[in-house]
Amino acid sequence: MAREEVRTLISWYQDNNLYLNVSKTKELIVDYRKQQREGHAPIAINGTTVERVSSFRFLCVHITDDLTWTLHTTTITKTARQRLFFLRRLQRFNMDPRILCNFYRCTI
Repeated sequence: MAREEVRTLISWYQDNNLYLNVSKTKELIVDYRKQQREGHAPIAINGTTVERVSSFRFLCVHITDDLTWTLHTTTITKTARQRLFFLRRLQRFNMDPRILCNFYRCTI
C-alpha cells in the first residue's frame, strides 16, 4: 500500500514537471504491530534507494520511529542550556541588566 502511494507521488511530480530530490528523501517506518514484519523492502525512486532512518527533523520537531518525545526534548534542552550558559556567565560578572536583557533577546 505504501509503495503504491510512493508511485502515485512520483507520477504526480512528473506530471507537474517537478523534481523529487531522492538524496533528501527519507523513509521512516512506524510499526506498532505485536509481530512486526522483518525486512521491509526499501523504497526505490527512479532506481535510487531511499535512505531509511530511525528519526528525522521536520519543521524543528524531531520525529522518531517509536513516536516518543525523548529525542526532541533532549535536543531542545541541550540547545537552551547552551544559549543560557553565556547569559549566566555575563550575570556573574555583574553586567548591567539592560545588557543582559539585550543579550537574551538576541540569543533566544
